[in-house]
Amino acid sequence: MIIEKEIASRIPRDYLFITGMVDIDSTYFKKKIEEGVQASTINYKTNVVGKHTAWKFFNNDEQFSSLLLPLIDHLEDLTIPIESFYLDEAWGLIERFGGYTKKHTHGGAYLSGVLYIHDHPQKLYFPTIKQEVTPTKGRFVVFSSFLMHYTHRNPKHKKKYAISFNFNYVNVGGLNI
Repeated sequence: MIIEKEIASRIPRDYLFITGMVDIDSTYFKKKIEEGVQASTINYKTNVVGKHTAWKFFNNDEQFSSLLLPLIDHLEDLTIPIESFYLDEAWGLIERFGGYTKKHTHGGAYLSGVLYIHDHPQKLYFPTIKQEVTPTKGRFVVFSSFLMHYTHRNPKHKKKYAISFNFNYVNVGGLNI
């Protein structure tokens, strides 16, 4: 084998990072997540070292969808070019004492997000862009899916509830798969 050229370097890349607040029914979402993790086969088997509903658990949830609609409108109204997208996955999670989220990205997704169900001290970190998010009831963060993110271990004997989600690109021909 002859390698003629190899370049390993960094280039600047555009990204999106939005935080905000929505009015949520914490009781409803906590109960739904608790139900979802009971039937789950992926608890402690993902980047979430904790309880995890099925990947598409909240995809057709009317209350969750109603919270996303203004956010989707906002994304589509941005002055920067934005790709066509659809909600691909939305899952609930619970991180108990010692639970955490491993460093990861969301690979082939377009945009990702987290909606926090209640106040909790376990911050979400984005080291590449030097941002952090403290969970408060109704706080959401939406970000370019290639951004590395993680949490430290939950230091409290208080569960953290959240819903994570991925928007994916509409594929060629406009079909959502």
